[in-house]
Amino acid sequence: MTRNRRSLHDLIGEPAPPKRGRGRPVEDHRQKLVLAQAEQVELRNAKMRGELIPASDVAATWSGLVADARQRLLAIPSRLGAKLALPRQTVAAMDAEIRAVLIALAGQGGESDAG
Repeated sequence: MTRNRRSLHDLIGEPAPPKRGRGRPVEDHRQKLVLAQAEQVELRNAKMRGELIPASDVAATWSGLVADARQRLLAIPSRLGAKLALPRQTVAAMDAEIRAVLIALAGQGGESDAG
């Protein structure tokens, strides 16, 4: 008894040529998926090693540092005024200059014309 053995190629025939203008071939999509999955694994591993921290944590820390620096800078005139027995006008002038610098820094993202 002889059986006809046919290959998969014989059963399904020739693959259809890719249609033009209808998107990219499947291989491109698979490659994108594999690259995205690899990037996700790399990020997860970096986070587990402690190399990455959430942006919200960084923002909260910087916000606290900036608020503390502002508070300390604004305290300078009154502390110096008390230590050196400076006139109120001098203390007020120092306070005004420090506030002007802080406002310039806040408004210009770090650039200051004061000084």
